[in-house]
Amino acid sequence: MKKLKFIIVGILGTWLIKLLAFTIRIDDEPKGFNEKTKTYHAIYAFWHCMMLIPAYVGRKSKIQVLISQHSDGEYIARVIKRLGFGVIRGSTTRGGMRAIKALVDKIREGYPVAITPDGPRGPRFVVQPGSIYLGKKTQLPIIPTVVGLSSYWTLPSWDKFRIPKPFSRALMMYGEPIHIPPNINDEEMEHYRLLLEKTMISMAEKADILVRQ
Repeated sequence: MKKLKFIIVGILGTWLIKLLAFTIRIDDEPKGFNEKTKTYHAIYAFWHCMMLIPAYVGRKSKIQVLISQHSDGEYIARVIKRLGFGVIRGSTTRGGMRAIKALVDKIREGYPVAITPDGPRGPRFVVQPGSIYLGKKTQLPIIPTVVGLSSYWTLPSWDKFRIPKPFSRALMMYGEPIHIPPNINDEEMEHYRLLLEKTMISMAEKADILVRQ
C-alpha cells in the first residue's frame, strides 16, 4: 500500500510541477546558464526550500541529485527520477559516507551533481560540511545556486518550502564557482563552509529583489 502511495505521488507530483512551471516566467542570471547546467561539470548547491524550480529547469539533464533516506525523501526521489535526474540516497545524517562515495563515483563518470547543503533536516540556510568535503575530494567547483520568486506560498515545514504562485516570475541565479583546495585542514574547511553559506544567503536576497523589479 505504501509503495503504491509513493508511485501515485511520483506521477502526480511530476505533472503538477510541469503544469505549474508552464505558467511561470523563468529567467536566469547569467543569461543562458540554465541550459549550460546540463553539460557543465560542477556541484550545484541550492537551498532545500528552493528545489521546485531547479527540478523543472534541470529536467532530463541526468544531473545526479542527493536525496535523503528519510521517508519524505522517497516522495521527492520518485518525482526527481520521473523528471529525468539521477538519484543518490543519503545525507549528512543517514548514509552519509556511502552517499558521498556514490556522488564521487558519478562525478568521475562525468556527471554533474546537485545537493541541498542545508538538507535534509536543517538548520535552514546553514551549509553542512559534506558539500565542502565533496568539493575537496573531487576538485569539482561548487556553483552557488539560488532562486528568486516574485510571489509564492510558504509551507509550514522546517525549511519553509516555497511554492511559486501560478503566473508569477522566477529567477535562477548562479554564483561564481568556488574551488576547494585538496589539501586543507579543518579550520580552512570551515572557512569555505562559511563562504558558501554567506554567498548563498546574499545571493538569495539579491535574487528576490531583482525578480520583483
